This record gives sequence, C-alpha cells and structure tokens, in this order.
Amino acid sequence: MGAQLHHPERDIAAPNAASLVESLRAFGYGLPTALADLLDNSLFAGAKNIWIQFHWAGENSAIAITDDGRGMDEPTLLDAMRLGSRNPRDDRHPDDLGRFGLGLKTASFSQCRCVTVRTCIRKGSVCTRRWDLDHISRTNSWQLLRNASPLASRLSAQLAAQTQGTCVVWENLDRLVSDTATDSDNDERVFLTRAEAVRDHLATVFHRFLDGSCGVRLSINGRQVDAWDPFLSAEPATLKLGAETLLCAGSQIHVVPYVLPHLSRIDPQTHRLAAGQRGWNAHQGFYVYRNRRLIVAGDWLGIRGWRQEDHYKLARILLDLPNALDDAWQIDVTKSRAIPPPALRDELARIGEYTRSQAKRVYSHRGAKLTPAGTADRVFLWEQRAKHNKVFYRLNREHPLLRDVTASCSDKAQLGALLRLIEETIPVPLITISNSEQPDRTSGPFESAKSNEILQVMRQVLASLRTSGLNREDALKRLGTLEPFPQFPELLAMIAEEEDHDDE
Repeated sequence: MGAQLHHPERDIAAPNAASLVESLRAFGYGLPTALADLLDNSLFAGAKNIWIQFHWAGENSAIAITDDGRGMDEPTLLDAMRLGSRNPRDDRHPDDLGRFGLGLKTASFSQCRCVTVRTCIRKGSVCTRRWDLDHISRTNSWQLLRNASPLASRLSAQLAAQTQGTCVVWENLDRLVSDTATDSDNDERVFLTRAEAVRDHLATVFHRFLDGSCGVRLSINGRQVDAWDPFLSAEPATLKLGAETLLCAGSQIHVVPYVLPHLSRIDPQTHRLAAGQRGWNAHQGFYVYRNRRLIVAGDWLGIRGWRQEDHYKLARILLDLPNALDDAWQIDVTKSRAIPPPALRDELARIGEYTRSQAKRVYSHRGAKLTPAGTADRVFLWEQRAKHNKVFYRLNREHPLLRDVTASCSDKAQLGALLRLIEETIPVPLITISNSEQPDRTSGPFESAKSNEILQVMRQVLASLRTSGLNREDALKRLGTLEPFPQFPELLAMIAEEEDHDDE
C-alpha cells in the first residue's frame, strides 16, 4: 500500500469531502425539478402509489416522499447512496429514468442538509441510511449514517404498514425555510405555496404516467395530482398530424405533431387549463420526452431562430427519445434540458414548419372570417381622386380612427390644416420613381413592424369603432374591412380572442 501511495509517477488526489459536498449543492435544481428526480426512482422501482408530504414546523420543516415500489435490500441501498453509483456510459435498462447515478444525492443536497432513505423489500426488514452534510463537514469524510432522526422515523412510519417501498425524508431545509417561524401564518403559506408549484410541475412532467394508462397515483399532502395533458388529446377538435419516426445514432425517435383547437372550439375552463403554468405562448413548440418522462415542456429548440409568437401558440409537437440518446441530445443531470443533434435539425425544422403553418391556419380562422373575400367592402385610409384630368390623394375623413380623432380634437382648425398639409405634400413623384427602379425595396404596410406594434394600432381603431356605437361583433367585422388589417388575419384573430376574454 505504501508503495502505491508514493508511486513516482502518480498521486492519489481524493476529493475533500467537506468542500465537494457543498459544491454538489449547486447543480441547478429547483424544488420542483429536485422532487421530479426522486419520482424518477420511484417509477423505475415500479411504484403505483407515491405520496409527498410537506411537513410544516418552521425551520424544522421537512419533506417526505414515500412509494410502494420494489424497495431495496441493504447492499442495494448502500450502493444507491454512493455518489456516482452508476456510470452514465453504461448500458441502462430501457425503462430507466436515471442516468448519472447522482440524482437522489444531488437533488436532495440541493434542497436540504440531511437526507434519510428508509426502504424495505418484500419479506424484508426496513433498512436505513442517512447523509448529514453537517456531519460530513465536521469529520471531512464520507461517513454514511445508519440511523434515522426521530422526525424521519415518524414521517416514514407508513413503511411499516407496507410490504415493500421506499421513503426519502429531507430535513434541515436551509434553502426553503431558513429564518421562518412555526407560528407565522405567512411563512407557512409561502411553504405550502411551494407545494402547489411542485404539484403543477409534476402534473406536467409525469402526465403520461398519471393519465390512468399506467395506473400510477401521486398525491401531495393527501390531494391527488391530476395529469396535465399539453396536447388536449381527448378533445375532438385537436388536430393530430401524421406521426413520424426519425433515426438517430441507431435509435428511433417518435414524433407526433398536434395543433390544439381554437378558443371557439373548446370551453373556457379547458382553454384556461391548456395554457399551463407559463401561458399559451410559452408552451408552444417541441415537447421532448425521455422514456415518456417530460424533459422540455414547449420550446423551438433553437431551430431556425424561431420565436414563440401568438399565431403559432396552438402548435405542440411530441418527441419521444429512448435513454440511449442521452449523449446525443445532451441531457443534463437535472433532466430539464435537451439539445437536438445537428443531424436531426433539418428534419425537425421540416416537421416544425408544417405544424406551425397548420397552427397559424387554425389560429387565423377567426380572423379570416372577419376579413371580406373581395375588396368592395374594404375601407382604405387613402382615397384616389381626379380633377381637371389630374390625380391626387386625400385622407378618408370617414375612416373610424380619423373620424374619432377629429371629433375629440379641441382645435379642429389646426388638425384640419395638418391633414391638408399631409395630403398636399405626399412625395408621389419620388415614390413612383423608387417603385419603378427598385420595386422589391418598397416596403408594404407594417412590413417591418412587430406584431405588438400592429396590435396597438388595431386596438385603438377598434376602440374608435366601439365609440361610434357599433357592438362588439360588428366592430370586429368592421375592423376586418379596414386596410391594411385584412393582411394580418392572425392578429385579427388575436384581437377577437382578447374581446372574448373581456366578455368572460
């Protein structure tokens, strides 16, 4: 041994336990993503029931996660508590939701300074192991304790009534409840609000396990967590476009594009629920799953610089990855990021382009109905007139916005003079020459404007139409006749949607 320690060509540089364990707390987990990592273990263990308990006691609060999965015997538990218990390069079971052999430990360390795992297999006794970061700091060694605290014993008491299962207890939640008081209603409310954020996150990430098809039930503080289906797959009006299978590094990726129904095709409650935690716009894009567990909940994945825009918000595309593609998709430790490999980007762009176009068509349908098919009913701001064989241009004084501004203006003579000056100084010769010499460089109406800028103008015109005495439906139809708004059916649809919301 001594010869090995003093080998002339190498040193043993073992990590400093007290320092490393503090660094492991900074892996980027939030409370919802950390708990999701623990649920991965429960599901892989075959759990059909998972109970999460948020126990409030001020700075002595705790969180317990109990399941009825297969449990572990003593050697398996010891291995599970070891950091880096699995090599991410090793072949994994196809249903394995883990990867680095770090999830249980780093997820727990990110939220607490003391994590206890108690577990039992069928016809076996309860085994216990505990990581206490304060103990590691004092001893500067990886001493894994074999006992549970009184609180952990109490919170894991349910195991005694089960034939098998595992309970993970987080204590000393220094990043959640430091400087809180047991008798503070506000502190308790904040703590329980975190439980609601966890509920929403887990309902999304594990919705394909909680939808009834897998028989998995999850509850938080005794309340069942219902699946949140981002695709509204049970709605008859949802469009399920053609499913495809892509090949990547010898593995298959299943792709299913969906276009969700227009607001007018679903009830208000369904529409509100489908908006998800972050709203309709933020939930458009690709949904990347790894073994049916959600990794990315709506994102265009950097493809072609696509942004999340209103008229594509009904587009949601399911991507099913096997865990064999973790490296290719750069799945990180927290399982909250995925980056498509370059070889797939063109295929994903093709699928995304088609889905976005269909989503825009559905979203714009309401706007298209507001737009007249011909030009006879359209209202233009500028009018062409002729006098003494000469053509000139005048502002349409009956345009709703111009009429409204004129009526509200206190100095009508000054406004009239400004409008006349604008009419008389239109640079018609310069426009004509520029258009004939470089027709492709002439900008169309609002061509370089952002959607929000056009919407601001639309809203103001609509307000003028309502001021003139038109009801909501007639005002919307009239707005669809005013140039250049018929060129933006998706924005007309958005205005109509806003009006529908205002009426609710």
